[in-house]
Amino acid sequence: MFKQSAMIGSLTAFGILLGLTSGGAFAQTPHDEHHTEQTEQAGEFQQIDQPLWLKGAVTAGGLGLIGLELWWFLLSKPKSRKASTQGGIQEITVTVDGGYEPSQIVVQAGQPVRLNFDRKDPSSCLEEVRFPDFRIAQELPLNQVTAIEFTPDKPGKYEFTCGMNMFRGVVEVQSEEPTAAATTTATSISEHVHSVQHSIDLISSAEATLTSSGIQEATVTVAKGYQPKKVIVEAGHPVRLKFDRQNPSSCYDQLLIPGFAIAVDLDPETTTVEFTPEQPGEYEFMCGMKMNRGVIEVRPKQLHNQDFAQHHAHAQK
Repeated sequence: MFKQSAMIGSLTAFGILLGLTSGGAFAQTPHDEHHTEQTEQAGEFQQIDQPLWLKGAVTAGGLGLIGLELWWFLLSKPKSRKASTQGGIQEITVTVDGGYEPSQIVVQAGQPVRLNFDRKDPSSCLEEVRFPDFRIAQELPLNQVTAIEFTPDKPGKYEFTCGMNMFRGVVEVQSEEPTAAATTTATSISEHVHSVQHSIDLISSAEATLTSSGIQEATVTVAKGYQPKKVIVEAGHPVRLKFDRQNPSSCYDQLLIPGFAIAVDLDPETTTVEFTPEQPGEYEFMCGMKMNRGVIEVRPKQLHNQDFAQHHAHAQK
């Protein structure tokens, strides 16, 4: 309202100034000269030369008015204010008087917002405020405070306007800043997940046991997938894997171990597969539909006590 009054006052003052200076020019024209010109050149209009100071005053007034208009439309920036948080709600009061004050409101995403519109301007244009992005259209009774609440989920700038779209404001939603407690909690959760994942990996992995006959043996339960999912053996020693099938799904009717050219049907109970891996590496096994998978990890061959005894006896010979 103040800016509108200043604009109207400037225009009025400029008009009065122009009228006074023009009138003064006519008043300063000599009476005799004016009478003589009327007698000699009756019925003709005569140009009146205005003083230089008058032209300068009019020009200065016009330039000042143009500058005021440019400031009003181009350089006048909206006042920005950040909402304060109380009880988990971001709250601020907006004065409705010839526009909105403040006209730019800063809030955080993900938290409830309460805008208290205090309407003091009786203009019919400001009877209503609209938030198109939040589907809000609220009447603002005169000389009353009306609360509008919403929760912005995404960062961005959301415009609000009067009922006639003449006066506007902006709600600037910024990204939510994590608090120290939230950061600590996130770190604790991450560490817990890592610990659980490590435990799962240990459960899902098992080393085959070496029998007295020199065979590496392990049992794999076939239920919801394979358990363990990874069987660890050594190269150069025979391997015997027992698949204990507990899932009747047709997906598990067949077992494939492409790296050892094995494709067998799994019995309803236990099926035994034997092979001898020669090269270290990881060899995948899977169900017939290739949906559920596991891994046989073959590690480099190590010298066991029995092998060392045989090697030592052979060397003595």
